Amino acid sequence: MKPTLWMKSSCTTCRKAKALLAELGVEVQVRDYWKQPLTATELEGLLPEDPTSMLGNKSPKFTELGLKDKQLSKAEAMALMVEDNNLLKRPILVHPKGTVIGLDEAAYRKLV
Repeated sequence: MKPTLWMKSSCTTCRKAKALLAELGVEVQVRDYWKQPLTATELEGLLPEDPTSMLGNKSPKFTELGLKDKQLSKAEAMALMVEDNNLLKRPILVHPKGTVIGLDEAAYRKLV
C-alpha cells in the first residue's frame, strides 16, 4: 500500500510535509482534500475515538464554533469535518506503519 498524504495544496505546512517526505524518499499519493473533500466513510477510518488531535484549532471555524473547550464525540467531530474540511488538522499522512497528524518530522523519520 502506497502512503497517502491528505493535504490542502495552499497550506504551507502541507507543502513542507510533502517536500520532507520526498527528501526522505517516501513516495506518497497526494490527496488534496480541499479540492476533493473527505467523505464520512474516509473520516471514519482516520479518526480516533477521541477526535481532539484531528481538529485544526487554527481554523477560523474552530474559533467561531467555540470548540476550544468542548469535548466532541467522534460522530460530532466527523459531521463538522465533513461540513468543513478546514476543521481537519493537516497534513495527515496515512502510512502502512501508522498515521501521523500534522507535520511531525521525527514521526515521519520513524516510518522510513
